[in-house]
Amino acid sequence: MRPEGTKAIDGRPWAPDEAADALRAHGCRATRPRVAVLSALLEHGGTISAAELTALAQEIEPGLHEATVYRTVNVLTEVGIASHVHAGHGPSLVRLAGDERLVAVCENCRAIVPVPIGAVSDLVDGMARQTGFALEPGHFALEGVCAECAP
Repeated sequence: MRPEGTKAIDGRPWAPDEAADALRAHGCRATRPRVAVLSALLEHGGTISAAELTALAQEIEPGLHEATVYRTVNVLTEVGIASHVHAGHGPSLVRLAGDERLVAVCENCRAIVPVPIGAVSDLVDGMARQTGFALEPGHFALEGVCAECAP
């Protein structure tokens, strides 16, 4: 199911071909570049690098400039349709708003791997018990080496 920020007025998830309606519902002009970027993000449905999002959006709108994608992502973030994930020294990562799943980014091949919250729940619980600090994973990507790149 799509995150709350990307639901249509009738409560169902927005489909990629409804990107223009989604933009208008969030108070945005539905320009061709914006529709292409949001359609690509909805089609992908998970965390994606800005470069990969650009490539997908260019399949929809050939000639779309990378700077336009970044500006559109900023607009989508401002109105609550998208959010970003910090990936250390890696690429800018984008996802639909409300998607707070953890992701790990491979330091070698830059693969983006979804991480079940259960994989870090002991860390989150342990920090809360031992320090009182409420860790909120999801805004930052975990970094390491994926299974394909591991020795």
